[in-house]
Amino acid sequence: MSGAQPALRVEVLTAAWQLEVPTAALKLEVLTAAHAVTTCMTGNAPIDSYLHTMALAEQAQGLATVHVVLESDQSIVGFFTLSPLSLRLKQLSVALPSLSGAVYPDIGGYLLGRMGVHALRKDGGIAKAVVWRAKQIAQQSGTGGVFLAVDPKDDDLVGYYAQFGFERLDSTGVRRRMILSLR
Repeated sequence: MSGAQPALRVEVLTAAWQLEVPTAALKLEVLTAAHAVTTCMTGNAPIDSYLHTMALAEQAQGLATVHVVLESDQSIVGFFTLSPLSLRLKQLSVALPSLSGAVYPDIGGYLLGRMGVHALRKDGGIAKAVVWRAKQIAQQSGTGGVFLAVDPKDDDLVGYYAQFGFERLDSTGVRRRMILSLR
Protein backbone atom coordinates (compact mmCIF):
# COMPACT_ATOMS: atom_id res chain seq x y z
CA MET A 1 0.00 0.00 0.00
CA SER A 2 1.72 3.20 -1.07
CA GLY A 3 -0.65 5.98 0.09
CA ALA A 4 -1.09 9.33 -1.57
CA GLN A 5 2.04 11.44 -1.73
CA PRO A 6 1.66 14.86 -0.09
CA ALA A 7 2.35 17.90 -2.23
CA LEU A 8 6.10 18.46 -2.47
CA ARG A 9 7.88 21.05 -4.51
CA VAL A 10 11.63 20.58 -4.64
CA GLU A 11 13.80 23.59 -5.36
CA VAL A 12 17.48 24.06 -4.69
CA LEU A 13 17.83 27.30 -2.77
CA THR A 14 21.46 27.62 -1.67
CA ALA A 15 21.57 24.11 -0.21
CA ALA A 16 17.99 24.38 1.05
CA TRP A 17 14.94 22.45 -0.12
CA GLN A 18 11.43 23.74 -0.33
CA LEU A 19 8.71 21.60 1.24
CA GLU A 20 5.15 22.46 0.46
CA VAL A 21 2.65 21.11 2.95
CA PRO A 22 -1.05 21.90 3.23
CA THR A 23 -0.54 24.65 5.84
CA ALA A 24 2.52 26.49 4.56
CA ALA A 25 5.62 26.42 2.41
CA LEU A 26 8.57 25.29 4.51
CA LYS A 27 12.29 25.08 3.86
CA LEU A 28 14.46 22.03 4.44
CA GLU A 29 18.12 22.61 5.31
CA VAL A 30 20.98 20.59 6.72
CA LEU A 31 21.43 21.40 10.41
CA THR A 32 24.09 23.97 11.32
CA ALA A 33 25.12 25.61 14.59
CA ALA A 34 23.13 28.69 13.50
CA HIS A 35 19.82 26.85 13.83
CA ALA A 36 17.95 27.38 17.13
CA VAL A 37 17.32 23.71 17.87
CA THR A 38 15.84 24.29 21.33
CA THR A 39 12.83 26.03 19.77
CA CYS A 40 11.60 22.68 18.43
CA MET A 41 9.68 20.78 21.07
CA THR A 42 8.10 17.58 19.73
CA GLY A 43 6.63 16.41 23.03
CA ASN A 44 8.83 13.29 22.90
CA ALA A 45 11.64 13.71 25.46
CA PRO A 46 14.19 11.36 23.82
CA ILE A 47 13.64 12.94 20.37
CA ASP A 48 13.87 16.47 21.80
CA SER A 49 17.01 15.57 23.77
CA TYR A 50 18.65 14.17 20.63
CA LEU A 51 17.95 17.30 18.59
CA HIS A 52 18.91 19.70 21.37
CA THR A 53 22.07 17.99 22.61
CA MET A 54 23.42 15.37 20.19
CA ALA A 55 22.32 16.00 16.61
CA LEU A 56 24.99 18.51 15.62
CA ALA A 57 27.82 16.46 17.19
CA GLU A 58 26.59 13.25 15.53
CA GLN A 59 26.48 15.03 12.20
CA ALA A 60 30.00 16.46 12.72
CA GLN A 61 31.23 12.89 13.33
CA GLY A 62 29.76 11.81 10.00
CA LEU A 63 27.26 9.44 11.61
CA ALA A 64 24.13 11.08 10.19
CA THR A 65 22.94 14.04 8.19
CA VAL A 66 20.37 16.01 10.15
CA HIS A 67 17.78 17.87 8.09
CA VAL A 68 15.67 20.58 9.72
CA VAL A 69 12.30 21.85 8.52
CA LEU A 70 12.09 25.62 8.88
CA GLU A 71 9.30 28.14 8.83
CA SER A 72 9.86 31.51 7.16
CA ASP A 73 11.06 32.97 10.51
CA GLN A 74 13.73 30.19 10.62
CA SER A 75 12.07 28.41 13.56
CA ILE A 76 12.41 24.63 13.42
CA VAL A 77 9.12 22.78 13.07
CA GLY A 78 10.57 19.35 12.35
CA PHE A 79 13.68 17.34 11.61
CA PHE A 80 14.92 13.96 10.47
CA THR A 81 18.20 12.11 10.17
CA LEU A 82 19.56 9.98 7.34
CA SER A 83 22.46 7.61 7.93
CA PRO A 84 24.20 5.02 5.79
CA LEU A 85 23.20 1.45 6.61
CA SER A 86 24.05 -1.96 5.30
CA LEU A 87 22.01 -5.09 5.78
CA ARG A 88 22.71 -8.74 5.03
CA LEU A 89 21.40 -9.82 1.65
CA LYS A 90 19.49 -12.69 3.22
CA GLN A 91 17.57 -10.16 5.38
CA LEU A 92 16.54 -8.19 2.30
CA SER A 93 15.80 -10.96 -0.18
CA VAL A 94 12.12 -11.38 0.75
CA ALA A 95 11.28 -7.65 0.70
CA LEU A 96 13.53 -6.89 -2.28
CA PRO A 97 13.48 -10.01 -4.49
CA SER A 98 15.26 -8.14 -7.29
CA LEU A 99 18.44 -8.45 -5.19
CA SER A 100 18.37 -12.25 -5.13
CA GLY A 101 21.20 -12.50 -7.65
CA ALA A 102 23.47 -9.96 -5.92
CA VAL A 103 27.00 -11.23 -5.32
CA TYR A 104 27.64 -9.11 -2.23
CA PRO A 105 26.77 -10.41 1.25
CA ASP A 106 25.83 -6.89 2.43
CA ILE A 107 23.66 -4.37 0.61
CA GLY A 108 23.82 -0.62 1.19
CA GLY A 109 20.93 1.67 1.96
CA TYR A 110 19.89 4.44 4.31
CA LEU A 111 18.30 4.67 7.73
CA LEU A 112 15.66 7.29 8.41
CA GLY A 113 16.79 7.34 12.01
CA ARG A 114 15.16 10.02 14.06
CA MET A 115 12.26 12.16 13.02
CA GLY A 116 10.23 14.70 14.94
CA VAL A 117 7.66 17.40 14.29
CA HIS A 118 6.96 20.31 16.65
CA ALA A 119 4.05 19.41 18.94
CA LEU A 120 2.04 22.41 17.73
CA ARG A 121 2.44 21.35 14.08
CA LYS A 122 1.77 17.59 14.28
CA ASP A 123 -1.47 17.76 12.30
CA GLY A 124 -0.14 19.90 9.46
CA GLY A 125 1.10 17.15 7.13
CA ILE A 126 4.76 17.88 7.88
CA ALA A 127 5.62 14.32 8.96
CA LYS A 128 4.26 12.80 5.75
CA ALA A 129 6.06 15.37 3.62
CA VAL A 130 9.28 14.67 5.53
CA VAL A 131 9.09 10.91 4.93
CA TRP A 132 8.60 11.45 1.18
CA ARG A 133 11.43 14.01 1.09
CA ALA A 134 13.77 11.66 2.98
CA LYS A 135 13.04 9.01 0.36
CA GLN A 136 13.81 11.48 -2.44
CA ILE A 137 17.08 12.57 -0.82
CA ALA A 138 18.16 8.93 -0.44
CA GLN A 139 17.22 8.16 -4.06
CA GLN A 140 19.13 11.18 -5.36
CA SER A 141 22.27 10.65 -3.28
CA GLY A 142 24.04 8.80 -6.09
CA THR A 143 25.86 6.47 -3.71
CA GLY A 144 24.13 3.26 -4.67
CA GLY A 145 21.86 2.63 -1.69
CA VAL A 146 18.87 0.56 -2.74
CA PHE A 147 16.58 0.85 0.31
CA LEU A 148 15.40 3.24 2.99
CA ALA A 149 14.96 1.65 6.43
CA VAL A 150 13.08 2.73 9.53
CA ASP A 151 12.93 1.25 13.03
CA PRO A 152 9.43 2.10 14.31
CA LYS A 153 9.26 2.23 18.10
CA ASP A 154 5.79 0.71 18.36
CA ASP A 155 3.13 -1.10 16.33
CA ASP A 156 1.22 2.12 15.63
CA LEU A 157 4.29 3.47 13.85
CA VAL A 158 4.61 0.21 11.90
CA GLY A 159 1.17 0.99 10.46
CA TYR A 160 2.15 4.61 9.84
CA TYR A 161 5.22 3.67 7.78
CA ALA A 162 3.33 0.92 5.95
CA GLN A 163 1.18 3.59 4.29
CA PHE A 164 4.31 4.76 2.45
CA GLY A 165 5.13 1.27 1.21
CA PHE A 166 7.62 0.26 3.92
CA GLU A 167 7.62 -3.50 4.53
CA ARG A 168 8.55 -5.21 7.75
CA LEU A 169 11.64 -7.40 7.42
CA ASP A 170 10.81 -9.82 10.23
CA SER A 171 7.26 -9.95 11.53
CA THR A 172 8.16 -12.48 14.22
CA GLY A 173 11.10 -10.69 15.84
CA VAL A 174 11.23 -8.02 18.51
CA ARG A 175 12.81 -5.50 16.15
CA ARG A 176 10.35 -3.72 13.90
CA ARG A 177 12.75 -2.79 11.11
CA MET A 178 10.98 -1.91 7.87
CA ILE A 179 12.38 -1.10 4.45
CA LEU A 180 11.24 0.70 1.34
CA SER A 181 12.79 0.02 -2.04
CA LEU A 182 14.47 3.03 -3.62
CA ARG A 183 14.34 1.42 -7.09
